[in-house]
Amino acid sequence: MSIDQVGFIGVGSIAESMIEGLLHTAGDSEEKSAQAPRVILSPRSRTRTARLSEKYPQIDVVSSNADVVPGSDIVVLAVRPDQVEEALDGVELQPGQILLSVLAGVSIDRIRSALASEEAEKIEIVRSIPLPPVAEGDGVVPIVPGIPLVADFFDRMGKVLVVEDEKQLSVLSAATATCTGLLEYVSTVCDWTVDAGVDRSTAEPFVRAVVASLAPALLDSASSMDTVIASHETPGGLNEQLRTTFFDEGTTGELRSALDGVHLRAAGS
Repeated sequence: MSIDQVGFIGVGSIAESMIEGLLHTAGDSEEKSAQAPRVILSPRSRTRTARLSEKYPQIDVVSSNADVVPGSDIVVLAVRPDQVEEALDGVELQPGQILLSVLAGVSIDRIRSALASEEAEKIEIVRSIPLPPVAEGDGVVPIVPGIPLVADFFDRMGKVLVVEDEKQLSVLSAATATCTGLLEYVSTVCDWTVDAGVDRSTAEPFVRAVVASLAPALLDSASSMDTVIASHETPGGLNEQLRTTFFDEGTTGELRSALDGVHLRAAGS
């Protein structure tokens, strides 16, 4: 499918990752460069827009959010949730254009009600959850609804998961909130290793490498998580001891409760 132009309203870190994923291979050959879409950026985040426009010749920076829209097949909404109405004020999309939101906790209905267009009901609006790995083409991006042009757009940055409805998207959005918690877990293990007498210059590379070695098993979606866990521990072994000691009913319950709280926020409740 042809995507000739993509506009971005808001140029934060996720938008930058998407732009990198969309354009980073464009310089590999003249053919790829010719296939890369034109990218139009709103004037937000001037330092970031200046850096990106210097790096990629396909990028133009315009003077207003409204100027992002003309000629764009897809308009990406990438502002903070509390900026939606302000960002879309005066923005008029036409039927045939797609408004792609990357915002957590902001429903399609709310976005549609903020549109200035008299034909707002005819505008296709898609919600998505792109994460930083899209910059390297390693993203797994849930979208709803499964508009083919948007699926093609994210296919250029990794894989696409079409979910059934916004409720499911909110659940997946809540799951992404575990990222820094997982990193904090690893950081605590690093700190414990140092406190137990190992130099940090040895402890951190080792612990990080141990955790990173799990990546192939995690990426093998054909194996259930129970199978993955069982394949990395021996009955009565050290891994089983730590897992069953730490993840008792109380700890697991606290994690589920915290996820419930994040889910309420991600659902806009």
